[in-house]
Amino acid sequence: MLIKEIDIDIEPTDKVEQIKEHVEEKEGIPPQQKRLIYSGKQMNDEKTAAGYKILGDSVLHLVLALKGGGGLRQ
Repeated sequence: MLIKEIDIDIEPTDKVEQIKEHVEEKEGIPPQQKRLIYSGKQMNDEKTAAGYKILGDSVLHLVLALKGGGGLRQ
């Protein structure tokens, strides 16, 4: 498991989708391949940073979406 810390500047009016785009600019990971977690909950792309009460020193966790879903083998 890789743990990496990056700093990004966001505005209270930024939607989660925009935050994912900021991460893409720094790390090259497309928004559709990641999920953001804040306070133990997955963030909704349409909600704003202010809606989650994200402050300047807040920590968001990025989780890469796994490909697959082929079901169980029998």
